[in-house]
Amino acid sequence: MRWFGGALAPCGKAPRPVGADALWQKPDAWTVGTTVRHAESEGGRRLAVFGPCGATNPELERLARSTDLREFDAAASTWSGSCALALDDGVGSFTLWADPAGSCPLYVAEADGALVWASSSLALASLLGSRPDTAWLAAHLAHPTACVPGRSAWTGVAQIPPGHRWTAPRDGSPFSVPYWRPCSSTWSEAVERLRLDLSDGVLIRASGREVSSDLSGGLDSSTLAAYAAQCGPVLGVTFHPKDRESGGDVDHARKVARAFPSIRHRLMALGREHLPFTDLDALVLTDEPAPSAVTIAQLCHEFALLAEEGASVHLTGDGGDTLFMPPPVHLADLVRSGRLVRLARDAQAWGRLYRSSPWPAVTAAWNAPDRLAGRALPQPWLTRQATALAESVISPETGVDGLGYADRHLLTEARYVGRTAATENQLAAAYGIEMHNPYTDTRVLEAVMSVPASDRWSARRYKPLLTDAVVDLLPGEVVRRGSKGLFAVDHHHGLRAHQANVLELADGYLADLGLVRPAVLRSLLRRAVLGVDVPWGLLEPLLGTELWLRISDTATERVRWEDRP
Repeated sequence: MRWFGGALAPCGKAPRPVGADALWQKPDAWTVGTTVRHAESEGGRRLAVFGPCGATNPELERLARSTDLREFDAAASTWSGSCALALDDGVGSFTLWADPAGSCPLYVAEADGALVWASSSLALASLLGSRPDTAWLAAHLAHPTACVPGRSAWTGVAQIPPGHRWTAPRDGSPFSVPYWRPCSSTWSEAVERLRLDLSDGVLIRASGREVSSDLSGGLDSSTLAAYAAQCGPVLGVTFHPKDRESGGDVDHARKVARAFPSIRHRLMALGREHLPFTDLDALVLTDEPAPSAVTIAQLCHEFALLAEEGASVHLTGDGGDTLFMPPPVHLADLVRSGRLVRLARDAQAWGRLYRSSPWPAVTAAWNAPDRLAGRALPQPWLTRQATALAESVISPETGVDGLGYADRHLLTEARYVGRTAATENQLAAAYGIEMHNPYTDTRVLEAVMSVPASDRWSARRYKPLLTDAVVDLLPGEVVRRGSKGLFAVDHHHGLRAHQANVLELADGYLADLGLVRPAVLRSLLRRAVLGVDVPWGLLEPLLGTELWLRISDTATERVRWEDRP
């Protein structure tokens, strides 16, 4: 695996990661997981763009000649795909643009007096000999999606905030400023934008490549598979239990495959050997704990199948639920804008959907908006130290002024999906596969945020914005589908099969750091073994973090650095 970065300020021989100069090579350089393109102009100016990007070569060359940073700001958020920019102005200043959706994260650190940047926090951690950052870990456990400015999973390594331009001037201290904010549009305009942006996002990844795509039968993955099929042959992969090859998700996936002859449909049977908590030793070290840590057996099985089939690019629908199926957090905005009739109507609709009273939602909208987003759930397995440490470093800021509560929530959640998707890409890279998540593209996020949050939410329609965008693309049965299969039962079965190993995780590194109460965590896991419903959305990050910590001491072995004059 290779990451990109370099020294920004010289100090004798500045360290660079092996492969860093690939940023400036000719012609365009492809590496596992990252596309790197470059352009140069007079005076030693050099522009690098890494990540999937819809810009043409002439556009890159023209931008490299520009001295107006506003043109770079615009380019960083208007090109299709998910990319970050790096500019060496040729006279001693260096500027980085972190993508607004956070799916192409950038990191900076100081090593031996030199400012060093990279597209991987793990790469910088290997240079510095960093250990995991305890405060970041506490925040990750307490609020997995929360913003922790100036930090990363590794001590001494800071992530550049998404949507910010970071500059290391020739004279002076580095600084960052936000360069992006979402625009507004009508519903019909947003639908058309979303349709075009998703199509373009798939096109720049799929053209001329051996492509595969998740094909779960749900709306998100079916959309990507369909757009990929319009570009050429695509392998559609559908998971199913070994003893069940029809019904539900499988039938809907077959409908999509039949509608697009260029989709080669492949069913992937899952058995006990693919259950969550199986083969946990197969996990490799990534920038931060990967969301798929506890399901690594299924993920590795999929990667092996894709590699066997010759796929080099794999599309996933991760991020679709975040964008198109938000919780009713917009109720808090309705309170603040005085739209009380709409508040009552939406709260009642929410109550009918879940067969409960609407009053808890109304009360939360007035007094505790975090409850609407599911953020106020008790976590008795965390220590007071963990909670206090998390609160000391978490920031509610998004870098975009004037957003309502629902938009801030969506932006925070989307950026978390984007950032953690980068860790999944690192796992896929071990199999020679580029994993891509078009729903984490900036233009897609911007299209969604361009309409009011109260219009995006619905208790009566399933993912209304995406449904309207793909109504003429997918079979009617798939578009009209109101849900898809849930797999929480697999977690219970996997936990039951590997109970001893999972319970052992409770007395690990997190407990030694004073962040977790082992006895409380073990009790909760034993209840899950018995089939009791537990908050997997909070427990999975915790268990994944423990697994990540157990291999974190291999950071210095993951990336080799060398001195270059």
